[in-house]
Amino acid sequence: MYSRNKHQTPVITKKMDGAFEGNRFLVRDITTRRDWLAKIIEEKERALEMAPEGTLRILKRKGYNQYYWRKDAKDTNGTYINKGEIELANRLAQKDYDEKVLKQAKKELALLRDYLKVSVLQPEEVYDLFNNDRKKLISPIEIDDDIFVKEWMNEAYELMPIAEDVGSFYSNNGVRVRSKSEALIANMLEHFRVPYKYEYPLKLDGLGMVRPDFVCLNVARRKEIVWEHFGMMDNVAYANKNIQKLGIYEQNGFLAGDNMIMTFETSQCPLNSNVVRMKIENMLVE
Repeated sequence: MYSRNKHQTPVITKKMDGAFEGNRFLVRDITTRRDWLAKIIEEKERALEMAPEGTLRILKRKGYNQYYWRKDAKDTNGTYINKGEIELANRLAQKDYDEKVLKQAKKELALLRDYLKVSVLQPEEVYDLFNNDRKKLISPIEIDDDIFVKEWMNEAYELMPIAEDVGSFYSNNGVRVRSKSEALIANMLEHFRVPYKYEYPLKLDGLGMVRPDFVCLNVARRKEIVWEHFGMMDNVAYANKNIQKLGIYEQNGFLAGDNMIMTFETSQCPLNSNVVRMKIENMLVE
């Protein structure tokens, strides 16, 4: 998870297993890019082996293109390619393109491989190498908010399936949730432009893997906040089960008003949208 020190610059700490631990997204993206480049290089090398010799020369005369096949470097003018041989012009043009793509892909691949060899530690992660006494004396670098949010949102995780008999509840941005109240919360989060992940996996000591309704990001503070909504508190079994769950949340360091939001409702007391708004304003957009 993320928080900020007194300088209002990001400090990276780990709270969740599988959560964003340092800026690993860049390395992941570089690795993906590296593999894609390697594939492109292989494809273009294979294509160039089958390409015709020589190059293409194009002249424009009277508003029309004329194509000439330069079979070697000494052939400055080239042999005219008539309409019946236009496929040859296509292959020569493609060859020129493939050669340039291959050249640039090899350059980029070499740079990425060198980068991955040097280190997977990102500049913004250097701060965590220092002990707390030194950290107090340092103003660490800061990631731009837009980049930070994009990386936070782009973390992949497996969504929990939602049975068809649950009903079709969607937020305004198209996120499917399990209830009308969760849709209300999601819509309010989206209204205030609060990034969130629905049912993101979280491991709690004493309980195992859970799926809180929302994991939200306070962008200004770089802090993740868990939001659990308890929608059937007049059901005794449900209430007892979730009171026990709340106790385990607290034992794992998740405290209401700090890094956790809780909302409740019963069949007689539905979720109040004003309460949802106040919680967002007080904890997620400050």
